[in-house]
Amino acid sequence: MLTSDDLDGIGHDALHGGDPRAAVTELVTAVDQQTLADPADAGYALMLAAEITEKQGDLEPALALVERAIATYQLLEDAADGFARAQRGELLSRLGRDDEAMAAFTALRPRLVRDPDAPMYLAEALEECGEGAVAEQWLTAALTTVLDRPEDKIDERVASALLHTRRRVRREMGMPADEYDEFLDGAPAGNGQSVMFWPHDEFDRVQLRWPAFAEVYGHTWDDHRADLEKALTVWAESGQSGFRLFPGSADGLAEHVSRHGGDPSDAAVRAGYAQQLETHVHAVAWPPGRNDPCWCGSAAKYKKCCLPRSR
Repeated sequence: MLTSDDLDGIGHDALHGGDPRAAVTELVTAVDQQTLADPADAGYALMLAAEITEKQGDLEPALALVERAIATYQLLEDAADGFARAQRGELLSRLGRDDEAMAAFTALRPRLVRDPDAPMYLAEALEECGEGAVAEQWLTAALTTVLDRPEDKIDERVASALLHTRRRVRREMGMPADEYDEFLDGAPAGNGQSVMFWPHDEFDRVQLRWPAFAEVYGHTWDDHRADLEKALTVWAESGQSGFRLFPGSADGLAEHVSRHGGDPSDAAVRAGYAQQLETHVHAVAWPPGRNDPCWCGSAAKYKKCCLPRSR
């Protein structure tokens, strides 16, 4: 049975010099033979297979895999089908099927006013296809619709997502700030918070060395990164920004304890180690772009890795 960690490993190997065809076969076979530890991972496995296939330049097979993923998400009533549908539009565009691509994007447009993830995945998909102006127009129209609702009916998560995505799109297009952008620019800047996380290999070492940490960081690496993604999302929705993620290491924590004393199980000791990382370790900005490598180090795109875990 393949866990989500196994799927990440297969994807990582395929994207870093492994055999991509063997990886795709393994992923699709796991779905077909129902050998996934969590059946809900079927859509993710198919999207990962599609990404590997797309990187090989095989666009038609990649499109077929994405369409299978969409059908799987629908069967499970999983909202992640929006990400898959946006990817389908990108592939249709790359195949020169522009009318079909725009129809796929248009079908997603109503989600802008109800799904806080939709502004990001739809805008970035449109931008990938050279339709940044369309993205800006749709975001503006959706924002107006949301803000015109009675105050007690406004979904703050949706409004915030529209405001931030719209400002990013406008900046990248070189458009001057308008009243919505100025509202965001005048809002509190947040804490610029630094957060420590454990990369996959280090998480395993930490758990072996200090088993009690499972109650703090989760029993699996999947738990650890999912919990952190959810926490970061909540903090961002509360108005905080400028997050920087610092990868920790088991040896680094042990060395910190040997120099400064204390017990690693003490939260204050771990906080001191986290502060030390700020001046010695390169930080990862959060959130990364939808199509950028995920912050957790899996090498998968953020949109297909930790972003969906925020749910």
